[in-house]
Amino acid sequence: MSCNQSCIYPTTGAAPNTFMSAMQFFMTAQCLVQTKDWPPEMELKDSEVFDFIIVGAGTAGSILANRLSEIKNWKVLLLEAGENPPIESDIPNLSTSLYGTKFDWQYTTTNNGITNQAYKDGKVPWPRGKMLGGSSSMNVMAYVQGHPRDYQSWFNEGNTEWHPDIVKQYFRKAETLQDPVRLSIPRVYNHYGHNGPLLINTFNGTDDSLDANLLSALDEIGIKNVDDLNTADNFGSGKFTATVSEGKRVSTALAYLNPIQSRKNLKIVKNAVVTKIILEGKYARGVEVNHKGTKLTLTAKREVILSAGSLNTPQLLMLSVSKAHCSYIKGPMT
Repeated sequence: MSCNQSCIYPTTGAAPNTFMSAMQFFMTAQCLVQTKDWPPEMELKDSEVFDFIIVGAGTAGSILANRLSEIKNWKVLLLEAGENPPIESDIPNLSTSLYGTKFDWQYTTTNNGITNQAYKDGKVPWPRGKMLGGSSSMNVMAYVQGHPRDYQSWFNEGNTEWHPDIVKQYFRKAETLQDPVRLSIPRVYNHYGHNGPLLINTFNGTDDSLDANLLSALDEIGIKNVDDLNTADNFGSGKFTATVSEGKRVSTALAYLNPIQSRKNLKIVKNAVVTKIILEGKYARGVEVNHKGTKLTLTAKREVILSAGSLNTPQLLMLSVSKAHCSYIKGPMT
């Protein structure tokens, strides 16, 4: 029976019309979910020159574009291979529906016959976001700050900017904690920031009994319940904090790009796939990009910044660096 067919029972028509109106309302309501004002389409010209070229508008690239474009006399270009996130990105429970679509790079591991034997076809999917916000637009939104001991080890190895106190300072700069329960706990309140662009919350449910029973069981076996996993250095059990607000995803594109899209010194270009970093010795001078089927060469006066993700960044470096270049590169590329 289709939606426009009548029931077998007698009717004056009022009941079917009521149900059809309700269904029409819910169908229309999906448009209300995605009310985000994504950056508009922008065009590129061959041989354009920028101070900074950022490759990838994902978790890191969105933040970099925001911070660098704060300097008004710096001209910043942000290149993204994908486009705007779809409605499914906004709805937490639908994020897995993006896997294997055009919003995903659709990577899988290679079947080597040894390490992936537990899988039917020997391959493991590696979803990676291909849209504004990158994987922050399709992940499970868990907000995990990492363990201070790891940052301390990086600091001890000579990376002075990674001292745990410095890292914590920048976490606080980014955050606005919204969860009312955690805001009422002084230790948790003091741990988080309250004026940053990234909204931090917890997921709400209509029935929390399953969560309560699971947490009680974990507590019984020695994995003690804690008020907040980040303040407990990720030891214990509890509900994780998430980049979510009012039941919708808060990606870095939403938090960092949408509010600044009108800046005159920032150009955000979608559907732009960078194919090569242009190198002169050990210096990066620009990029080659395929923008909607047109090959362009763009120049960076200051820096080319690669934030294309954990897979695409090394791939792009391998495509760009020849054996001849390797003899020049004795330190980090600028």
